[in-house]
Amino acid sequence: MIQGAQSVYRTLNILKMIIQRGESPSTLKEVSEAMEITTSTAHRLLSVLTDSGFLSFDSKAKTYVVGSESVIYSGLSMEHYIRTSYGGLAGNVARMFGYTTSLFIREGDDCKCVGIYQGTNVIQLAACRPGEKAPLGFGSPSMGMLAFLEDSEIESILNRNKERLRDVLLVDRKTFQEYVALSRKLGYGYAEAFLVQGGLGVSYPLKYEGKVVGAMAVDALVGREWDSKRDGLVDYLRQNLN
Repeated sequence: MIQGAQSVYRTLNILKMIIQRGESPSTLKEVSEAMEITTSTAHRLLSVLTDSGFLSFDSKAKTYVVGSESVIYSGLSMEHYIRTSYGGLAGNVARMFGYTTSLFIREGDDCKCVGIYQGTNVIQLAACRPGEKAPLGFGSPSMGMLAFLEDSEIESILNRNKERLRDVLLVDRKTFQEYVALSRKLGYGYAEAFLVQGGLGVSYPLKYEGKVVGAMAVDALVGREWDSKRDGLVDYLRQNLN
C-alpha cells in the first residue's frame, strides 16, 4: 500500500465490492462491515462515489448499485451495458411496487428483452421473456423507445414492421400515434391494451451518449392497485433515470 493513500484504497475497494455484487444492491451497513470501517467513514466514501457517478444511490431503498460512470462501454455489448447500469434499479422497482420490470435493448427494427425482474403481485405481466425479440411497436417497451425518436424514423420502422405487428397489436396506427403523442407529453412511454385487454405499461428510454438504446418497462393491470401506485412509480423512475 502506498503511504498516505489509505482513503483511495478504501474507496476503490468499496467500488470493487459493489461492482462484483452486480445487480444486488448494497446497504451502508453492508459496506461498513465488509470494509471494516465505521458507518460515517463508509458514508463519506460512498457519497464521493455517488457524486462522481460511479455509484447510484436509491434514496427510498437506501441502497447503492453500480453507476453509469463505472461502465466502460468499449468492447462490451449493449446488453451488458444496460444490465450493468440499470439492473439494480429494475430489481428495486419490482420489489418496491410489485410489478414485473423488464430491460430491453434496441436492435435495428427490433427490441430484445435482456432482463426480467419479477414483482410480488399475484398477477404478473411481461411482454417478452429474456432473450426474446419483438418488432418495435410491440407493447409498452417499444413506446419507451419509439416515442423519443424522430417522426420520420418512427414512420419508417412501423412501415417495415407492419406485417409483423398486424396479428399481435390490438390498436390501429392512428391510436398508436396518439399514444406516441401522449408519451412525449408525459416524458415516458405509455401504452394501454396494446397486447392484452386490461393490460398497460410505462417505459422509460435508456440512452447512451444521447442516443436511445433501450428501455425499462413496467407492465401492470388496469385497476385500483395501479391507480394507487402509478404516481409513486412514475416519480421514482423519473428521479432515478433523469
